[in-house]
Order: sequence, then C-alpha cells, then structure tokens
Amino acid sequence: MRQLKTIVIGILAGIISGLLGIGGAIIMVPCMVHFLDLPHHNASATSLAVVIPGAIISAVVYHSFGQLDLSLSAMFAAGGIAGVFVGTSLMPKIKPQVLKRIFAVLTFLIAIKMGVD
Repeated sequence: MRQLKTIVIGILAGIISGLLGIGGAIIMVPCMVHFLDLPHHNASATSLAVVIPGAIISAVVYHSFGQLDLSLSAMFAAGGIAGVFVGTSLMPKIKPQVLKRIFAVLTFLIAIKMGVD
C-alpha cells in the first residue's frame, strides 16, 4: 500500500509541478509526512532528490515550446545552488516542528500573494 501511495503522490506532484511550475515540494513534502509517516527532514531531502528528473524533463519540454529563458534560468540556478547549500546545511539544526511551521507559513503567504495578483 505504501508503494501505491508513493506513486500516486509522485503522479499528483508531477502533474501540478508541470502545470504550475512549483517543483512538487509543496505537494510531496506534506503528503510524505502525513500519508507515508516520513520525518519532515527526510521528506524535504527526498523531495529535493525527486525534483531533479522532473525539472530536467520540464525544462526540455518548455524549451521546445520556446517558453524557457536559458540565461535567466542560469542566473536562478546559480543563486539556487548557493541557497540550497546554505539551507541543507541549516536543516539538521532545525527541529522538525519548526520546519513544518516555516513550510506552512511560507506556503500560506505564497497562496495569499498568488490569489491577490
């Protein structure tokens, strides 16, 4: 049953990621924590590992549609790599409950901002 749940979560996250460009973490992390009983640290790490193949496929498809700005993508990637190094270095020092709250607040604020625009 766990394998089925994992595949369903992956499919849903992939569809939503492809449609909205959200990377899937916003779906996968809460689902892994609540439906698969993964600790928040493990769910975050797993989500990041899963994003790589999906991001590559999405980038190729969007590039074929002429919707990908490669120079802008390279700049974001450079900043993202630096940020990920800092974030992954800090994560083991932060309690899971604090990570959950940070995730919830950021998700909520982004939802409000997107709903207003």
